[in-house]
Amino acid sequence: MKDLDDSNQWDGSESTLVADDDAEQYEIPETGIKLSFSLTQEEMYKCLKKSDMYKTKGVRAIVQTLIFVSASLSFLVAYIKLDDEFKSMNLFFCIFCAVMTVLIWTVPYFHLKYLSKKMADGKTVNAEIYQERIDIGSGSGAWSIELDGSSELAEFDNMFMICTPKDQSFAIPQRIIEPELLNDVKAILYSGTKPKEDNQ
Repeated sequence: MKDLDDSNQWDGSESTLVADDDAEQYEIPETGIKLSFSLTQEEMYKCLKKSDMYKTKGVRAIVQTLIFVSASLSFLVAYIKLDDEFKSMNLFFCIFCAVMTVLIWTVPYFHLKYLSKKMADGKTVNAEIYQERIDIGSGSGAWSIELDGSSELAEFDNMFMICTPKDQSFAIPQRIIEPELLNDVKAILYSGTKPKEDNQ
């Protein structure tokens, strides 16, 4: 098996095979992979950044930045060269466009950093991955993701993130998966989901 790079080394977290307690009595028990982990603040930030919380990102953010920069320069040139009743308005719109350029990049960054710090509360997440579903949590707070092709999967920065049609999301850091089980987890997730589309 190909060695994992340093950023994707298993950290010793629990990831073991487990039988499906819900299997019928006379059926062969379904084997699942049990995971137990907590997301770090940086991992939470990466997941939030990958989500569709902010529509202005990637190519769209670059295009909008170029538009505002061009507009700001145009108003600046008009302010310098023209001496008419609109001189003060040219200066105002020059500054306005410059501020909008800065906000395009800074607002999402600081907001996502704030949310990731708040959401990475150190709570342990327990999940069991089966061929047809992922069971998450226990008791009244338990929920499942059906691996029937309806959910979307994104793999990035040594992370798996699954987004369901109900706008629920679940992230799994690859560091918590034992190396000998990683290929099995990948096969299950990719066979039961569709690729997540990036909204640029």
